Amino acid sequence: MDVFRQLPHPEGRGHIPVGDLGWARMGALADLALDLDRPLALRISRQLARSAVSDSFVRLVLQEERPIDQETAALLLEDALNSLRKSLVVTEHHIPCVLFSDGEAEEFMVGPVTFTRRRRFFNEQRSALRRSVDAGTRNHVDLVSTAVEKGFPRERAYTRDESRQLIRHLHAGAIATYRRYPWVASVHVTDCEEEFSRQRAAEAVEMALHVVRVLLGSEPTRKLRVAWAKSDALQTAHLFADADGVIHASVGRSAMGAVGTKNWYEALRQSNYYLEVLGSAVRSIVNPIDIHHLHQRLLDAIRWFGDAATDSNPSSSIAKYVSAIERLFFGTFQRDRTKHFARRISGILISFECDDDVREYEQVLGVYRIRSELLHGEISPIDTSVHEAAHRAARLSRLCILCAAQLYPLLIRVFGSITPSTLEEVMERTTIEGLNWLEDCKEGEG
Repeated sequence: MDVFRQLPHPEGRGHIPVGDLGWARMGALADLALDLDRPLALRISRQLARSAVSDSFVRLVLQEERPIDQETAALLLEDALNSLRKSLVVTEHHIPCVLFSDGEAEEFMVGPVTFTRRRRFFNEQRSALRRSVDAGTRNHVDLVSTAVEKGFPRERAYTRDESRQLIRHLHAGAIATYRRYPWVASVHVTDCEEEFSRQRAAEAVEMALHVVRVLLGSEPTRKLRVAWAKSDALQTAHLFADADGVIHASVGRSAMGAVGTKNWYEALRQSNYYLEVLGSAVRSIVNPIDIHHLHQRLLDAIRWFGDAATDSNPSSSIAKYVSAIERLFFGTFQRDRTKHFARRISGILISFECDDDVREYEQVLGVYRIRSELLHGEISPIDTSVHEAAHRAARLSRLCILCAAQLYPLLIRVFGSITPSTLEEVMERTTIEGLNWLEDCKEGEG
């Protein structure tokens, strides 16, 4: 690994090897820099931090030959942090999606993410796109001029017309790709470095789709997705031979057009409270800040549910659905949890009048047992009971997230900041006494 560990050469000529130990020390400096500014650490990638520290080290130590002492170390860290702070930008990202076909809505919002039908999006952005081609052309011309000033041959450089043609070609190619999808998701990411901002935007859109999955159910929303998310192949083919040796062919194409269930928009409107609560949880992704412990638990549960809903393997989806439930209502690990899990979750569902099945305890107990048997190898993932358990797990997980959307605001009002151990104590008491004791609590009293 020593061969691949390098820093920029102080004379600007390639790189110099620093070995695995030197590389590890640069990483430790990057971690230290991020510890010194925790709000900044939420808005940049560790890779960028390492790069900034490495550049500062090369300039201050290798180029300026400063002594290796405490003063230089402090200067190096501050220089790297200043460079990182200057990299923060506010960006609006537009990401194509596969969403619903029917329904009257041309646009709807899930927290900070706005979903717009493709035709409307391009109509609204027409003038901005035209201006952007002009701005992109000017930037590329300036880039070419700078390269020529540094010695790049003028005869090999782009002309102004060639720069414009290049930018127009890039925009046309991107637009042509976007036109293959029925919706575009737009989201502002606040004060993040460019690459990290793109990652945050994609995560926010994916989380917004997971919120829709929670509200409308996993089955009707299975094919909803971000355009370039990991998924099944968009185009497939199959060759097979019959008993006479005749080869037959079939082809298929996965949906890139609109999918989903009818009356989806009306269903979202009827879920307005949950849409507001769950959608607001997504905001911390696009404006990264330290968030409440319960806020993070809700985000994690939504993510677990969404991952399970899009998982084609029912055995792994069961594990994810149950993980979402445990993340919501269990503060600490306990052994022999099976009956305890069933008692607590069935109690929560009864408290929020979600027990439309009079055998709720048995349903919850059965799902948890299937999950444990799968994880410990007692049953095979292809057992016939697994598919039915996956449907029950999806239902229970969805109901638990909706219950948490009502319970968590109450917990925050009563207890303020809450720790995992406090959550466990609260949930244990709620299992025994129901929710009335919480409603009677004054703030700060248990």
